[in-house]
Amino acid sequence: MSETCEDGGERLGQVQSLVRAFSILDTLAADENGLTLTEVAKTTRLPRSTAHRLLTTMNALRYVEFDTTTNRWMIGVQGFSLGSAFVQSRDLGRLGRPIMRSLMIDAGETVSIAVADPSGVTYVGQARPVNSRIAAAPGSSLPMHASASGKVLLAHWDELDRNAFLSRHELGRRTSLTITEKNALASELSAIRARGYAIDNQENLLGMRCVAAPVFDRKGRVRASLSMSGSVARLSEQRLAGLGRTLALAAQRMTHDIGGLLAA
Repeated sequence: MSETCEDGGERLGQVQSLVRAFSILDTLAADENGLTLTEVAKTTRLPRSTAHRLLTTMNALRYVEFDTTTNRWMIGVQGFSLGSAFVQSRDLGRLGRPIMRSLMIDAGETVSIAVADPSGVTYVGQARPVNSRIAAAPGSSLPMHASASGKVLLAHWDELDRNAFLSRHELGRRTSLTITEKNALASELSAIRARGYAIDNQENLLGMRCVAAPVFDRKGRVRASLSMSGSVARLSEQRLAGLGRTLALAAQRMTHDIGGLLAA
């Protein structure tokens, strides 16, 4: 690491050892074959003793690992997991933007990405036509049971997690069409799993319909929903079926793009 970088880190109030450790991680991440201690020290402009001390500390925490057969250091399992978690959460909106824009242009409707939060489902990315009406803007949260995005996540959760969530949350009525009985919701979730996509037919907001499909992570667990919403005048019940199949295919592409594994 250059003196300029170190000086800048000190001016920003950063801890020098953390700046150096992240510099090492960046260096290792850029070389899939790993680096020797000498190469790490040279690239980061650190003394060998300093580089070795930081590497052994990060090795104990599993952020890096040492291959004794090649004497090379590389990113460890914890570092990989941390990067994967980032890619599959906050960065979903950015990674999914090309797919969202393509769907928006083809269908002329608002397309969103949402993830589960402790109280419901939060929208983390969106592509929408100019002057279109939207049911939920990025950053807003809706109930799981009254939104297509929430229902498709619930439908693909592990049964124990789904039952635990439903036992803690009331199925509040948003409109006259909201599903408020747990047995009825259970039947709806079963139909969603079989169909491959979920539909919100004015259950959250009168005059608006939505359809959503699941996106899975690298362990085959549902991670997000890809959805399309619009007015009842534009999204007829007949059109929803075709859009649902289109979204399901797009969600599969997004699953592949984030290194996910489709559920069996």
